[in-house]
Amino acid sequence: MKEATKVSEVSEVSEVSEVSEVSEVSEVSEVSEVSEVSEVSESTPDTQVSIAEVQESTAPTTTGPAGPSGNNGVPEKLKRVIFALPGDNFSSKFLISWTSTISKVMDTRKYDILISPATGSYVSFVRMKTLGLDTLRGDTQKPFNNEDFDLWVTIDSDIIFTPEQVIELIESTEHHPVVAGMYRMADLTNYAFVKDWDINYFKENGTFKFSTPEEIDVWKKETSFKYYPVAYTGMGFMAVKKEVFDKMRYPYFDAELNIIIADDGKVIRDICSEDVAFSKNIIKAGYQIMINTDIRVGHLKQLVI
Repeated sequence: MKEATKVSEVSEVSEVSEVSEVSEVSEVSEVSEVSEVSEVSESTPDTQVSIAEVQESTAPTTTGPAGPSGNNGVPEKLKRVIFALPGDNFSSKFLISWTSTISKVMDTRKYDILISPATGSYVSFVRMKTLGLDTLRGDTQKPFNNEDFDLWVTIDSDIIFTPEQVIELIESTEHHPVVAGMYRMADLTNYAFVKDWDINYFKENGTFKFSTPEEIDVWKKETSFKYYPVAYTGMGFMAVKKEVFDKMRYPYFDAELNIIIADDGKVIRDICSEDVAFSKNIIKAGYQIMINTDIRVGHLKQLVI
């Protein structure tokens, strides 16, 4: 039986000067310095770790230093955050972002951190594995076999971020149970989220309308709001509270075909990607997906010039 990967004693990790500059990366073009996208050796072991695999063990202990004391002097309970890390190829930039983030998050003394990595060729199944799901446990199962946790944070391997952005993402869930950050798509034009399912737009373009930076800038100026409600978001930088999963059903990343009748009577069948299915299932469970428009992370993509 594998043991959960717990991030302990991270405070001993020395502060690297280069890490403090990662904030400059979040605004960099998503396709710059592609040569630094390193290929991880195929000999790297595929370690699948989650708290579901330690269900028979004793109650988990808190990670790192005790949390801040409450009014009665008793240390406050640390919020258990599970970081999902899908993929097996991580760039040097991601490594710098991640190392700095874990150190800063642990320094807050607010969180008990666990890591749930997963790899595979089928994205939906990889996402499921980062939730500690097992097909043999049936269709009534819950993430990590219903072990206790507070928040699930998933970060894709091609996202470049700062510790401050991760902390803000976590803290955003105190206001909304489902929150994601912004990042541009490979087309360099759109953000990876959709305001609503505009069927007429789909009939003309074969895709739904993604939001643009210009649209978000105008919206923020007109409303002065921070959280932007959407029907769909990519899962590159996302946080979901446990209560949301409690209202959803296995397998979480599956949805029916999207059937649209074109104006000429043609039947269009659109297959949902895993993130579209997840977004639809979240809303079906009664929750709103919110984009924190103050969080814009980098998206590392290849460019041929």
